[in-house]
Amino acid sequence: MVLPMKTRSRTLSFLAAVLLLPGCIAGERHRVTVNRQWAAAGIERVEVRGVNGDLRVEASDISEVTLVAEVKARGIAPTEAENRGYFESHIEDGTLRIVQKKRIVRGAFPFTAGSRIEIDYSLRVPKEVALDLTTVNGRIATRGTLGDANLRSVNGQIDSEVLSAESFQAQTVNGRIRATFLNDFHGARLKTVNGGVVAVLPTTASFTCDLSQVNGDFEASFPLNIHSHPGRRRVSGEVNGGRYELQITTVNGNVRVQHVEPPAPPVPPQPPEIPAPVPASDPV
Repeated sequence: MVLPMKTRSRTLSFLAAVLLLPGCIAGERHRVTVNRQWAAAGIERVEVRGVNGDLRVEASDISEVTLVAEVKARGIAPTEAENRGYFESHIEDGTLRIVQKKRIVRGAFPFTAGSRIEIDYSLRVPKEVALDLTTVNGRIATRGTLGDANLRSVNGQIDSEVLSAESFQAQTVNGRIRATFLNDFHGARLKTVNGGVVAVLPTTASFTCDLSQVNGDFEASFPLNIHSHPGRRRVSGEVNGGRYELQITTVNGNVRVQHVEPPAPPVPPQPPEIPAPVPASDPV
C-alpha cells in the first residue's frame, strides 16, 4: 500500500521528532562514572546483579563499602536520577543490593533497537562481608575475602583469591575458574562447561575430592585416585583426613588441584664490603 504524499510527510516528521528526543538518539554513545559509598555497619552481604560487564571486588580492613561503576551506554542518555538512572542500589535486611536495569524507558518511548548498556562494577568491601555476584557477559574477580561467596557468570571467567570462607561456590558456562584459598579451606564447589578449573589449596587442607570431567587433562599436587571411564573421568580421594568437600565439574577443560606456592624465602642481607688495607709506604 502506498501512502499519500501528505501522510508520508507527517509520518517522517513524527519519526524525526522521536529520534531527536533527549536520550533517544539512535546510536548516541555515553560514558559515565558513578561513585557511591555506604557505611559498612549493618551490611553483612553484598549482592550484585549485572548483565553486561565485569565485577571486581577487593576486600580489606575498611569500615565502608565503596563502588565505582564505569558505564558505557549506546542510545540511552544518563539522567539526574540516582546512579544516573542506569542501575538500582539499596540496603535491605543487612544486604546491599546493586541491580542493573535490563530495560530503561525515557518518557513515553522505549529505547531504540540496538541500544546497549555495559557496566563494570569495582567494589571495596570489609573482609567479612559475604558476596553474591552474578553477571551474564563479564568476568568476576575477587581478592582478600573471608566471607561466604556465591559467584555466577554465563560468558566469563571467574578468578577468586580467598583468605578463608565457610562456603564457596563458583559457576560459569563459558569460561575458566581459578579459586585460590590462601589460609584455610572449608570446602568449595567449582563448575563450568567450556573451560578449565584450577583449585589452589594450602598444603594442610583436609578435603575429599569429587571431580567429574569429560574432555581434558588432570594434574594434582595431592595424592588422589583417578578412575577413567569411556567418555568421562572421575577423580576421588581423601587428603589429610578428608574433612571438607572439593567438588569440581567440567565438560571441556583441564583441571589442576595444586598447593599454594610457599612465599619466597627472604634474601639475606649482604655484608658490607671491607676495603682492602693500604700498604704502608717505605721510610725515606
